[in-house]
Amino acid sequence: MSPVEFHLGIVPNRSLPECVKLGQLAEELGYAGFWVADSHSVFRDAYMVLSNTAVVTNRIQLAAGVTPTPTRHPAAIANAWATLQELSGGRAMLGLGVGDSAVRNLGLKPEKLAVFERKLQTIRALIRGEAVEYEGHELRMPWADFDLPIVMACTGPKSLQMGGRIADGILFQVGSHPSFVRYALDNIRKGAEAAGRKLEDLKLLMRVACCVSDDRDAARDAVKGYASVAAGTTFTAVPREYFDDALYNELAEFKAAYDYQQHASSDAGHAALITDRILDAIAIAGTPAEAAPRFREIADMGVNGFCWTAGMPEPVPFIKDFAERVMPAVNAV
Repeated sequence: MSPVEFHLGIVPNRSLPECVKLGQLAEELGYAGFWVADSHSVFRDAYMVLSNTAVVTNRIQLAAGVTPTPTRHPAAIANAWATLQELSGGRAMLGLGVGDSAVRNLGLKPEKLAVFERKLQTIRALIRGEAVEYEGHELRMPWADFDLPIVMACTGPKSLQMGGRIADGILFQVGSHPSFVRYALDNIRKGAEAAGRKLEDLKLLMRVACCVSDDRDAARDAVKGYASVAAGTTFTAVPREYFDDALYNELAEFKAAYDYQQHASSDAGHAALITDRILDAIAIAGTPAEAAPRFREIADMGVNGFCWTAGMPEPVPFIKDFAERVMPAVNAV
C-alpha cells in the first residue's frame, strides 16, 4: 500500500519572505506538496510565492491552490506554469478551478464548466508546446515542452465528473464526513468511466480544513478561518440531500453572513458562526490522537493524499505538530 501523501496549503496573507519560509519548512518536515492560494484581491501573489519557493527548495511539489481561470488568459497561465516547471526542475503542479473569492471580488462570476474545459485543454496543449486554436486564433509556445500535471479543484457533482473525465488529478473539498467523501468519489468515478478511465488512474487529493494540538479547544478555534472557506464551498456545491436539517440550517445562516473581503480570516465575523456541528462535518480538528484515525478512515476509501491549509495567525507550531504526530501515525497503519 502506497504511503498517504500530506500537502501543506497556505493563504499568502503575510509577507512574501514569510510565505517562502513556510514552504521551506514544509519541505524540511516531509510534506509532499506546498499549495498557495491564488486570490489576488485578498492575498499576495501566489505565483511570486511559488517561484521564490522553487529557488530555495529541492524536493517538494509546488502548486497553486488554486488558479481561477476567469482572471487570466489561458496563454498567460500556461506561460507562467511552464516557466515554473522549468525553474523548479519538474516540481510544478497546476491547480485550476472555476473561481471563488478571486472572481467575486472583481464582480465576475465563476467559470462555466464548458468554458473551463476548453481553457484547461488549451493550457495543457500550450505547456506541451503544441499548437492549439483558441477563440479563433492559433496559439503556441514553441519553447515549451513539459508534461505538467493539471489538478482540477472540484466540489459539485458536474465538476467532479468533469475532473474524472479530463484532469490528471482532483483536489476535492467536500468536508470531512465519510458520506461526503463517498459522494465525491462516486462522481469522480462516474466521470472517469465515461472517458474510459479508472478512478485509480487519477491522483485523488482531498483538501480539508485541519488543525491539531494537545490543546483541543485551541486547535478548533484556530481552524475556523479556513473552515469558513470550506464550509461555504461545501454548502454551495454539495446536493441538499447529503445534509441533515440541523447542519443545513446552520450552514445557511453562516453562508448568508459570509464576507469575501475577509476570506479565510480567523478574525472574520462570520467565523463565529462556525458551530461545533459544522466544524465536525467540515474539518478535522482536535488532538493528534483524534485526527489520525479520521485521516486513515478516509485514505482507506481510496484517497491518495490530503492538503490542509494553515490559515491560522501563527501557523508554525501547528504545521510541526501535524508533521511530527499525525503524518507518521496515519502511515504506520
